[in-house]
Amino acid sequence: MQPMPSTTDDTAAARDPRTSVMLSADVVRSEGSQPTQHRVLNVSVSGVCIAKPVGLVADMPVMVSIGRVDHVAARVKWVRGDRAGLRFDARIDLDAARQRRVGNAAPPPSSGWMASANERFRRQITA
Repeated sequence: MQPMPSTTDDTAAARDPRTSVMLSADVVRSEGSQPTQHRVLNVSVSGVCIAKPVGLVADMPVMVSIGRVDHVAARVKWVRGDRAGLRFDARIDLDAARQRRVGNAAPPPSSGWMASANERFRRQITA
């Protein structure tokens, strides 16, 4: 029986499978700052790759919200061109991260004919 190779945090992250998704992530750079929204290119239980990392630099601590996973501490591991890799301080629930946020639903129509489409007194046309 061969001994298991030692795994540091960085090698473990390289082994976690990545999933391509169509999500957005909110990244907060420091306490009290406004979150910036980024397109998620891929996500794993240990990290996320985002697009347009304006203002992010390697080794910067951040807070990330993705899907239904809110305010996860992370660190920017790398920034290359228009992409950045963020490593979560703790593993996340990947299923929760893939789910849409509750507050992201489109608001109901409030003007025009669509606003009254479901009124019970609206005249219905029959053929």
